[in-house]
Amino acid sequence: MSYLVNGHEITVNFPVDSISVNKTSIAFTDSRGKNKQTFSKRTEALSFMKWLLSGNK
Repeated sequence: MSYLVNGHEITVNFPVDSISVNKTSIAFTDSRGKNKQTFSKRTEALSFMKWLLSGNK
């Protein structure tokens, strides 16, 4: 599945095994391996994290 933020597409292969949050960065492990995304605003990072959690059911 893909997540679109500020014209950039982030591809995630569910299921997500782990998620780590640090201010504006989200690190996660999906079926392809470890990934890290950095956002310009904390609210964008939190929205992405919520999306990861909702798609991980």
